Amino acid sequence: MNKIKQISKISLFAAFISVSVYLIPPFMIPFVQIPFTMQTMFIILAGFIFTPFEAFLTVLLYVFIGAVGLPVYSGARGGMSVLLGPTGGFIMLFPLVSLLIATLKSKTKNIIYDLIVGIFIAIISLYLLANIWLSVTLSLNYWVALLSLLPFIPLDVVKLLLAYFVYIKLPNELISTKIQKRKTI
Repeated sequence: MNKIKQISKISLFAAFISVSVYLIPPFMIPFVQIPFTMQTMFIILAGFIFTPFEAFLTVLLYVFIGAVGLPVYSGARGGMSVLLGPTGGFIMLFPLVSLLIATLKSKTKNIIYDLIVGIFIAIISLYLLANIWLSVTLSLNYWVALLSLLPFIPLDVVKLLLAYFVYIKLPNELISTKIQKRKTI
């Protein structure tokens, strides 16, 4: 029964991430054509509420759903062309972002520590690494592309704060801390 519950949670949350793209219409930053969506909030939230394994699988499932063509990426798009496009670096790094947040989050919901972890992983590291793919696909200088992402930082900080607020308000029964081992008689 525990495996069924785990699979259900992973699948349901992957569905939440998939529909998050429809919560607000995406708007583009003109120079780099990167859309603002709510996906990142759910990617971060998965890291906070799941174990590292569950967080990684949840977001990987979301990436896979989009890769096979379902319209779950920004602008109701899907398929490998999105992953190979300018935003592909972000999408491909999302499972790692959730995994790292789940691995490094505090066990006691220490707000300062957890928000620093979130900022470092979901904003600083994600931007620095995904920008490599962005600059290559758009034939831009790395630093020019990185500077063009600056308008997203305040928006992503708000998404991080929203994700953390949801996380701390969830009852502990809904948060995965570790998979309980089966009792043997």
